[in-house]
Amino acid sequence: MLDTRKFRTERLRAPVPLMALLAGLVTLFGFGINFGEAVVGRAAPVPHDHRNGIGEDDDHGKAPGGLAIASRGYLLRPRTTRFTAGEFENLRFTVFSSNGQPVTDFAKRGDRRMDFFVVRRDITGYQHLYPVMDPDGTWTVPLELEQPGSYRAFAEFVPGTATTPVTLGVDLEAPGLVEDGPIPKVSTIAELDDYTVVWTGDLVAGSVSRIGMHVMRDDLPVTDLDPILGSAGHLVILREGDLAHLNVRPVAGPRQDTAIDFEADVPTAGYYRMFLEFQHHGQLRTVEFTALAR
Repeated sequence: MLDTRKFRTERLRAPVPLMALLAGLVTLFGFGINFGEAVVGRAAPVPHDHRNGIGEDDDHGKAPGGLAIASRGYLLRPRTTRFTAGEFENLRFTVFSSNGQPVTDFAKRGDRRMDFFVVRRDITGYQHLYPVMDPDGTWTVPLELEQPGSYRAFAEFVPGTATTPVTLGVDLEAPGLVEDGPIPKVSTIAELDDYTVVWTGDLVAGSVSRIGMHVMRDDLPVTDLDPILGSAGHLVILREGDLAHLNVRPVAGPRQDTAIDFEADVPTAGYYRMFLEFQHHGQLRTVEFTALAR
């Protein structure tokens, strides 16, 4: 900060240099503003990565998503991020493009245009939700955050001009006493009702890892699962800590050895939580695993 007291005491001794200095500062300040506006513009409604504009696809599809509210020229903007624990409230949000306009053109994946789920920061309370879009681009879904805490909401979608999904994330809060616990131990078997699910394969850091999910009932393989989002199952994998959402793809083609096969881009070593949803005879079920990537 300039010392104006010094200017006042020296003004009578050196008026010309002082006025020249002030004029120079004003000119430099004005140049800085004009230069900044020329480079970045007066307003940028959505942070935009010029290496991968709307309608373009590169390695973004392999990187984990959900770490930011804006990515690849799209912005997720909720109407509110504060909820009351244990109460149903409508969550409303809009996806904006880089021109500041709401996005209304979404490609269908299975029977859905928006894949939306919520999980608490300690990777508990997973919910897969099905929002509905109004003509103006506003999505609405009933949401209950059962326990107090900080939650992360993920919106995964394919814009009409893109070929790979975009995953955006935003924090939601349910104020109250929070008791976060450690994530469950590493497991390969999960049981729910009279179903048993076993996953096979390995999560290998820095690679595309193959995962097989085997659904059994009464010790017999289940081969007549109902489709979910165009596949026999839906798998979400989140990294412990920052909740990075891994890019997971169902393996196309017929099921091998009664398994539901997926490929996952695993960025780093560490612990991950896996949520498998499968539907049988019209009833949707979700089982959870903890995996260690090496």
